[in-house]
Amino acid sequence: MKKIIAFTKYAAAFALGFITNFSGALNNIASIPSSYKELKKVYFYNGSTISGKWSNNTEYLLGAGELGLAYDQPKIIMQVDANEHDEISGEILSEDLCEALPITWVVSIESPEPGIFSLFSNRKLYIKQLRNNLMETVAIMEITSLDDRKGTISLQRVADPLEILPEKVSLAKNLPAFDDDFKEISEFCADSPKRFREKLKSMKLGEDA
Repeated sequence: MKKIIAFTKYAAAFALGFITNFSGALNNIASIPSSYKELKKVYFYNGSTISGKWSNNTEYLLGAGELGLAYDQPKIIMQVDANEHDEISGEILSEDLCEALPITWVVSIESPEPGIFSLFSNRKLYIKQLRNNLMETVAIMEITSLDDRKGTISLQRVADPLEILPEKVSLAKNLPAFDDDFKEISEFCADSPKRFREKLKSMKLGEDA
């Protein structure tokens, strides 16, 4: 709602300038492309702000309570980058996610460039898995808050048929334990296909017995 009100003020100011100062309005029209870029930085969740290494394990961090992260979450790591068009891409991993998607643990997280209609909704993040040489969407999260000062982000589950992620996720940027968590979760996920095959094999043996 705040984004909508702010944008309405922005649009109203432009319209007023057009009515009261036609020649100035022509200059405003010429500067719309650059103005829109600035608008996105102010009123959208900017990709450069979201870029980075995110996780929720606050080990080694003094005063971690000030970040407001939920302590009942499983370990989750997310690493994303944004290009010049503000498109976001990267990866997200957790042990639960890899166990739910064991065929391949190539799991990405993406968000297209925000358009003008993004003012009316939170920015969506699409979690995708490699299947048959195509990245298929398996879950959708949305950004409900982003605190650049604290370096925290809050996500809400929008669509997740397999329930591979918690309903709500809160992460912080550049936590000291990120590299350790990345190594631990990556090694666990690398064995997920093997555990899945062994589970299928034991189920088959049970049926044959």
